[in-house]
Amino acid sequence: MPPAPMSRAPAPGEPGARGAVHFTEVGPRDGFQNLPETLTTAVKLAVIADLLATGVDRVEVTAFVSPRWVPQLADAADLCAALDLSRLGPRARVLVPNRPGLARALRAGARRVVVTIGVTDTFNRRNVNRPVADSLSELGPLVAEAAGAGAQVDVSLSCAFGCPFEGRVAPARVAEVARACVDAGVDEVGVADTIGVATPRAVERVVKAMAGLRLVPDRLALHLHDTRGLGLANAMAAAASGIRRFEGSLGGIGGCPFTPRATGNVCSEDLLHLLSSCGYAVAADLGRYLWAASQLAERLGTDLPGRLHRAGLWDGRPLAGDGGATAQSGGGNHQPRRPERGRGGRSRMVR
Repeated sequence: MPPAPMSRAPAPGEPGARGAVHFTEVGPRDGFQNLPETLTTAVKLAVIADLLATGVDRVEVTAFVSPRWVPQLADAADLCAALDLSRLGPRARVLVPNRPGLARALRAGARRVVVTIGVTDTFNRRNVNRPVADSLSELGPLVAEAAGAGAQVDVSLSCAFGCPFEGRVAPARVAEVARACVDAGVDEVGVADTIGVATPRAVERVVKAMAGLRLVPDRLALHLHDTRGLGLANAMAAAASGIRRFEGSLGGIGGCPFTPRATGNVCSEDLLHLLSSCGYAVAADLGRYLWAASQLAERLGTDLPGRLHRAGLWDGRPLAGDGGATAQSGGGNHQPRRPERGRGGRSRMVR
């Protein structure tokens, strides 16, 4: 059974003393779209239910994209109907690539959508088959259409630190595209390290370049990958620079299927644990997050890239003789069960 909630407010000097950070869980979309096998709608719903039970303030549940290109998310309409998006409101977010995708999302009851726009023309053409200027020109009408239906629009800027086709991206270019998005009326701008090439210094430079937008802290988000092992270090640089909304994927699953070697979404529970241990109040219950990650590992039949759900939370007591407690219980010294492997001893998920 899932653990009891950890609900005590932090005292001065304890986690939370530095203020709150907000979090968007993208695993059900960004994670599932990159799995080699398609999960059933029932399994997806169970994972989303586990995530909502953590108290995380936003979950990106699916995407209304072409099933030809992303067959793993072909059940978007059925999934949204089962979730009752009108009940969840803006806490549930769906990705849309364009206005036809928005129309489908609105019919499904979405109250918050996110549009991806690459900051380089080559990547944007590969991802949504159009130059950046065309995506930006459509954004204003898309925002207006969504607003007419009572929905909010976020934008995620892909390849903000580097493009697999054009190389390094200047922070000024990121700020330029972000400014156009703000002028179009979007509610939130996300900066994505799509190919996992960001460094702490690069994060600082991009955040500094974005300062002129004067977005309130929780309207500027950072989406990190841990492809080269710097995901958590980059998050700390971002937090020190004033970022207060982060994105991550349960267990560290996922990546971009249209970008070479874009593996390694930063693991949600690892990132939330880091921020909490550094004095920020996180928008989720970590014990329940570990439960959700361990359940996902069992459903996939493989180890996940994340670390905390395997090691467990530590309360300071000696680790020896803990009786084999598991991370699912959500507190104390936990040595979680390792999920069973797939047939023949091999994992059934590509990392």
